[in-house]
Amino acid sequence: QRKVHAHPKNKKHTQKKYKHQTGGKRVARIDITKHELVPKHEVLSEEEANKILEKLNITKGQLPKILITDPVVKKLKTDVGAVIKISRTSRTAGTSTFYRVVVAE
Repeated sequence: QRKVHAHPKNKKHTQKKYKHQTGGKRVARIDITKHELVPKHEVLSEEEANKILEKLNITKGQLPKILITDPVVKKLKTDVGAVIKISRTSRTAGTSTFYRVVVAE
């Protein structure tokens, strides 16, 4: 049997659409922060984080954790120890704000 090769133009299109291949599977480049089910995440400055911690009367170690390997944290390109503000909206509760500290594991 003869192998049919893709046209070079199609290959370029495929390279743009797919970031890389993993284990023979194509992995599409998708901006997950744009998905309707992903709440807004923002990295707080050290000053903003300290104000929130003081207001809540807690330390960073008492905040819920989010892994540095989380896809949204990777997209934000932040470091371990950073405080993330997560804003979720719902029809019943309006906007709810949550805080997480970035951890390695």
